[in-house]
Amino acid sequence: MTEPQTAHGTAEHTAPALQELVDDAAFLSHEHQLHLADHHGDDAWGAEMAEGTFTFTAAGGETTTCRLQFLGTAAPGPGSWMWAWNNVNGFPDDVLRAAEKTRETGLREATEAELPLTDDLPYRLALAAKAVTGSWTHYSAPVGGGTRAWFLLDGDGLTLPAPSVLRVVRVLSEGLLSVTVVDHRRAVASYAAARGLETTDDDGALALTLPDGSVIVRFDEHGRIGGIEATARRASEPVDDPASSPTDAGAPDADTAVDPVALDVPGPAEATSATEPGPAEPAPEPRRRSWFRRRG
Repeated sequence: MTEPQTAHGTAEHTAPALQELVDDAAFLSHEHQLHLADHHGDDAWGAEMAEGTFTFTAAGGETTTCRLQFLGTAAPGPGSWMWAWNNVNGFPDDVLRAAEKTRETGLREATEAELPLTDDLPYRLALAAKAVTGSWTHYSAPVGGGTRAWFLLDGDGLTLPAPSVLRVVRVLSEGLLSVTVVDHRRAVASYAAARGLETTDDDGALALTLPDGSVIVRFDEHGRIGGIEATARRASEPVDDPASSPTDAGAPDADTAVDPVALDVPGPAEATSATEPGPAEPAPEPRRRSWFRRRG
């Protein structure tokens, strides 16, 4: 997958900081996880590590197969995260490519094979890998004993639809609760760039132009998101017989009329100590538990 453009690139040969990568990936990651939950939140799953495939199976038997990248495991027993590049299972190099590519950036947390486990560490590392690789969907799979294996997934069925005002507002509002974001402006600008949205400065705010309207993100004196204003165009309504249904000359056309949307977003205090949201993490019972073992 081609890596999206971000608003803030990392200088060549300079190791990125974990928080910078988290900020760059936070909102786009959250949108992809919403999309995953909408389409596969109740599906069973199966991973074929030798083939590098990950399959969702719906209740009716329909299957969707994606390409997988194995990032690592979070194990509560030893209380540690272990990167996939340190695995002892002989998985194909292609399956470990995302973990290796993240390590190659020089990111300190990606160069240590094992890290002390905290509640939000796996998600933050997954965000870093997403920002590095341009693969934006992850799945955290329970594999027995409380251990979870973390994957990045790619597939045509995981492609996001065109951005819309309502979706962007939801993503920006909820994204602050999915992970700790420090540089809010950077995070919004990176999301807009990755989604191909035109941005302009609106008296210190960021104005995002979308196919169906616009979103203005305002920041407080600390640079945190302080408010979101959205304007969405109403969709045109079909008319059976235009000749018999004259329009009011004083009314605006349906495709140009706009509806202002008043929105509340999480306050700065709420957005600084968050962990990953439940809806973004489908967790059905696994179909396979013994396909890998962990060092130690």
